[in-house]
Amino acid sequence: MATRKTRKARIGVIIHTALRKNLFSPEDAGRLEKLGEVRWTDAADPLSDQAAAGLLMDCDVGVGSWGTPCPKSAELMAACPKLRLWEHVAGTVRHMFGPHLAGRRPRLVIASCKTAIADCVAEMTLGQIIMGLRRACENAAANRAGPTGKPANLRVLYGSTVGVVGASEVGRRVIRLLRPFGCRILVYDPFITDKEAAKMGAARAKGLLELCRASNVVTLHTPALPSTAGLLGADHFRAMQGDAVFINTSRGSCIDESALVAELAKGRLFAFLDVTEPEPAAADSPLRKLPNVALTSHIAGPATFNLGAQAVDDIAAFLRGKRPLCVQTEDMLDRIA
Repeated sequence: MATRKTRKARIGVIIHTALRKNLFSPEDAGRLEKLGEVRWTDAADPLSDQAAAGLLMDCDVGVGSWGTPCPKSAELMAACPKLRLWEHVAGTVRHMFGPHLAGRRPRLVIASCKTAIADCVAEMTLGQIIMGLRRACENAAANRAGPTGKPANLRVLYGSTVGVVGASEVGRRVIRLLRPFGCRILVYDPFITDKEAAKMGAARAKGLLELCRASNVVTLHTPALPSTAGLLGADHFRAMQGDAVFINTSRGSCIDESALVAELAKGRLFAFLDVTEPEPAAADSPLRKLPNVALTSHIAGPATFNLGAQAVDDIAAFLRGKRPLCVQTEDMLDRIA
């Protein structure tokens, strides 16, 4: 008796070529091709919802990213009834949830590549911690004017205290990267216990003020939620040590920016800021002029090949009946970015 041939999975990639070239290496694109029938858009610019629906019409897996259509409208969902996995080759998927998914969940799995982004953000954060403690930015600026000695307040990680605000995906990775360097690590997160913090390799700070007072570096890794708006304010920045380093690769809304500027204007702190509120910072923002600020353009979590690699791994796992690495569900919305 003839055996029934199993249909190949249909995978629709609606990421326009200008972005896709930064997300998928040739090797990972090849790996994806081996998983099923892959339909790649050849558009150089983001697709319209209508064009995306046409490409995804009978696909089992949809693959999108920053600026692409996604499962956020009833129209797109109605046009793509066979979708079983949406792989977001980017970070937040909060905007995808809503009443339009009624009847499609839990059959439709939504997965994010924010774990790959977290690796990139943690990598940059570690570099800034090291550079900040060594006063490398200030020393380099001073050397432009002529020979300059070593900074009087130069420190290394060994023996320093690093305060991590938020045991998020990024926060946990930062802690993991710091562990070999012989520093004391404090972590503040209302959702973890002393035992959980110790398992990570950190001590749990009872409060934010305690962490700010005790730390040579304070690095912020909380999601932007109503509960985290202005989480760090004037009292916290005043509590920081006189030559402390403050790092924000999270979101500008998580701090009181005017309070930080007031403290920076005194010359007490040094700040690495990859995010602001609003973003980008205004042309005349003090953050662009203060000598003790390194302001970057939201470069901590860029479009890189490790996101595409995770996406292919996730799709391969899903098609084998396994769970993608970072599945997101409605019950997580009160604590995820």
